[in-house]
Amino acid sequence: MGPLIVIKQNTMLHIQGITKQFGYKLLFKDASAHLGHRSRVALIGPNGAGKSTLIKIILGHESPDEGQISKASHLSIGYLSQEIPKFAEGTILDEVMRLDGRRGELLEVKTELETAFEKDIPSEADLERYGRIQEELEHLDEYRLESRAKTILSGMGFSEADFNRSLSEFSGGWLMRVALSRILLMDPDLLLLDEPTNHLDLESLLWLEKFLSEYQGAMMLISHDTTFLNRIVTEVLEIDQKRLWSYKGNLHAYALQKEERLTILRAQYAGQQAKIAEIESFVARFGAKATKARQAQSRLKQLEKMERIELPDENETVRFRFPPAPHSGKEVITMKNTSLSFGDRAVFKDLEWIIQKGTRTAIVGVNGAGKTTLLKLLAQKLNPTQGQVKVGHQVHIGYYAQMQAESLDPGKTIFEELQSVSFDIPTARVRSIAGSFLFTGDAIEKKCSVLSGGEKARVALAKLLLSPSNFLILDEPTNHLDVESREVLLEALQSYDGTLCLVSHDRSFISPLVDSVLEIVPSETGSRAIPLVGGYEDYLERKLREMNEMPESKYASGKTHTPKKSAAPKTQSVNSQKRTLERKREQAEKEITRLEKEQSQIHEELSSDQIYQDQKKMLLLIEKQKEIGNNLGSKLSEWEELCQRIEMLQD
Repeated sequence: MGPLIVIKQNTMLHIQGITKQFGYKLLFKDASAHLGHRSRVALIGPNGAGKSTLIKIILGHESPDEGQISKASHLSIGYLSQEIPKFAEGTILDEVMRLDGRRGELLEVKTELETAFEKDIPSEADLERYGRIQEELEHLDEYRLESRAKTILSGMGFSEADFNRSLSEFSGGWLMRVALSRILLMDPDLLLLDEPTNHLDLESLLWLEKFLSEYQGAMMLISHDTTFLNRIVTEVLEIDQKRLWSYKGNLHAYALQKEERLTILRAQYAGQQAKIAEIESFVARFGAKATKARQAQSRLKQLEKMERIELPDENETVRFRFPPAPHSGKEVITMKNTSLSFGDRAVFKDLEWIIQKGTRTAIVGVNGAGKTTLLKLLAQKLNPTQGQVKVGHQVHIGYYAQMQAESLDPGKTIFEELQSVSFDIPTARVRSIAGSFLFTGDAIEKKCSVLSGGEKARVALAKLLLSPSNFLILDEPTNHLDVESREVLLEALQSYDGTLCLVSHDRSFISPLVDSVLEIVPSETGSRAIPLVGGYEDYLERKLREMNEMPESKYASGKTHTPKKSAAPKTQSVNSQKRTLERKREQAEKEITRLEKEQSQIHEELSSDQIYQDQKKMLLLIEKQKEIGNNLGSKLSEWEELCQRIEMLQD
């Protein structure tokens, strides 16, 4: 039996002295930490440090070799992994409202009990069970669940028309959004989110930041998006030296505090090493002398008992620079009257765009607008259905695909994959570049099919170096890179002297890189490409301003916001219509309040012991509760529709 752990009142999760080893690799040794009810923690550490393992231990999917995890009673956890989820057949809305499966179970048992109550006099045990189910459904906010689900799905970028579409119609990135939406709807006590921003566009990312900033539970986030973390977290938990180190504040504060800790540690280490050298010197000089032998043995014992100070290991880091860009013509890409359709669906219509040599362009826009498709057109991976995409004189394209599976042959080893783009490069040079991306020794013989997302990203980057280009096209290049590799890539691109065109949701990565912005604006007849006058920071400021100006319900609904036109007097008809709708909304609010109050009173009566004495009254109350639930759902839907119609009149 392990030691008794007392959970403090504010502590939700306590990690005490855990040790975990896989084969010869020790991940944790006597690691401890705790999370409070409002903790907002960034979990950081290099790839392979054990972040995913720690989460699995918290979830109970793995057990520590030593130590234990203690949780507050009835702790609910919502976990988002990086793996694309496998859903059963169904619609997006149904899947999100399924939550973790518990709601379906509750509704099924509730219906069974209500059917049984109509036939026979219920037992006291069944009545108690029914009461517990009612309480759990109330905690899930059952009557507002559909409304909340639609709000979250809209914030994640889904349109109202998407809600009842089959899950099988959506790509992996959109399925990740469904999984995240379901977890947010669950409203758990603790959120464990592993790279939640990887598949989000800027609009959805800003929505998620706002949602999490107002979230009342605890959260632990793993993300390489430093801007996202800095806006959300108030604590950093780092895996370092097989232990867990906690720092107050965001990543900026963590960097300062860690450097202070390491400065002290280095000084202590130097002092200890000097002491050890002094003792070892004494033993070496006097260990053989009879007069000093006892003192030498005493000092040897002192050495044995000494708790050695260890400095952190220097983490291996990707290191590279792009080779000089070959000379090219002034016009790198020319698009004239360019259109692209897939069947009856128009993606682009009449694009006109010239990319000049040396420019650095960020392509922005909501997911689904066609950003990745445009990059594929530029990279000659797709052909337009109309017009042309003309590549300039002596332009050599380097293309980094968002989904690395598209660009790597799963049947080849890393070495074979690199060789496929480097026929004229000596083998030693290929191995040297592979080594700079941390593929050394036998690692270079690994098949691409077994590589992690981060490893595939590094192979794709290595391929760019082995085929020198003067026009780089990058689609979400930071998605699977750790913080250190991301910084190395940023520095390499800043010193790159060719032309650059990229798509990325990582604001702190893209901002210092680009000098121009192209916005993709979708429409039913095909997306348009609009060069923006300002830079990327201006674009960000505009998006933040639009978000702050939007009413909460409108922003959450995912509707596109357009700048307000100059104030003009509204017609008397519009004002009259608005007043009528506002009166109806007020009546609906009063009716919702009345129904909720009546519902609460019935719930209180059903919780009373005296109700068991009057079975007839109890059955009437249960029937009345069902009726109120249906009416409440209808009134909430009516209230939402009235709110939307009023907002439309305000524009």
